[in-house]
Amino acid sequence: MASAGQERIREQIRERFEELRGRDLTNAEVNVEVQRLLTLGEPGIPVILDQFKGEDETLLAVATQALKVWGEPRPVEPLIALLRNPDVGDLAKALILNVLEKYGLDVDDPELLGLSIDLEDYQVDSAGDGGGGAREP
Repeated sequence: MASAGQERIREQIRERFEELRGRDLTNAEVNVEVQRLLTLGEPGIPVILDQFKGEDETLLAVATQALKVWGEPRPVEPLIALLRNPDVGDLAKALILNVLEKYGLDVDDPELLGLSIDLEDYQVDSAGDGGGGAREP
């Protein structure tokens, strides 16, 4: 059960994601948002993971980058669960595979690929700019 402090952090993150929804962020702006998320710490992980259930490219870019730099494996199992979720879109699944690769998983593993999509439809560069949700300034 989340403490009151953790729930306040999660609510702050939810509100910030709502402010970002639909915006066209530069890579630098995505990086600023990622740093904000990292300073808020572990209580934010569930809110970050929730972004993969949506289709907003900006939120997907921020969530992807945040998880790629997180540096600890806690998000791996929930990300694999999201790959199994039929309500998660193809772009989100491609980005999830990109994050899992950063955590050292073999994304060419037939089991992982079987959970996801045809990646040739989505060319996600390994630099992880979040696909179309971020652009160069």
